[in-house]
Amino acid sequence: MVKRQYEEPQSLQQLLAEIAARQGCAIDPPSDQKPVLPVPHRLPGDLDDLFRRCGGVHLHIDAEYPWHIAGPSRLEPAGPLLLTQEIAEQVAAESPEDLTNDCYVIAQDSPGTSSGQYVVVDLHPTRLGRCYLTAWDTFGLVGDMPVVATSVTSLLRWLLRLGGGDPNDQTPALGDAYDVLGNGLR
Repeated sequence: MVKRQYEEPQSLQQLLAEIAARQGCAIDPPSDQKPVLPVPHRLPGDLDDLFRRCGGVHLHIDAEYPWHIAGPSRLEPAGPLLLTQEIAEQVAAESPEDLTNDCYVIAQDSPGTSSGQYVVVDLHPTRLGRCYLTAWDTFGLVGDMPVVATSVTSLLRWLLRLGGGDPNDQTPALGDAYDVLGNGLR
C-alpha cells in the first residue's frame, strides 16, 4: 500500500475548500460589504479575494486556541482596539511612521478565551500583507510582534497547521515587525 503524502493547499480557493471540509472549522457566507480604508491603505490582493469569497473564517472552534478571521465588515484598525483610542491617536500624532498606525486586526482567538491573541495585517504599501502575532499588552513593542506570515493566504495556512495549538510555540522564524529582517521581507 502506498501512503499518500499530505499536500498543503497552494491557492486561496484550495485552502478555503480544505477549511470548509474540516471538522471544527467553518466559513461564513460572503457579504456585499467592503472595508473603508484611509489613504494610503489598501487591501492586498489575497485579502480582497478572501473578502469576495467569504464573510469570515472560523478555525479549530473547539480547540484550546480557536481563531476567527475577520470578514470585510469586521476589519478594524488595531490601534484603538489594542492600545485604546486615546493612545492610538497619540501614537499617530507623535509617530506617524510607526507601523501600528497601519495595522488592522485580521484574526483573533475566539472572543471569550483567556489568551487574548491577535494577528494584525499591515496595510502600509511597503509592508502590504505582512501579518504579526500580538496581544493587547505586546502591540507596538519592539521584539514582541513576530512576523507570522507575509500574506493573508500564508497566514491561513499557518493557522490551519497550528491545529488549535498555542501559536507562540510554533511561530515561524520570519523576524519581528520592527527589526530589519521583518521590515525587509519581500
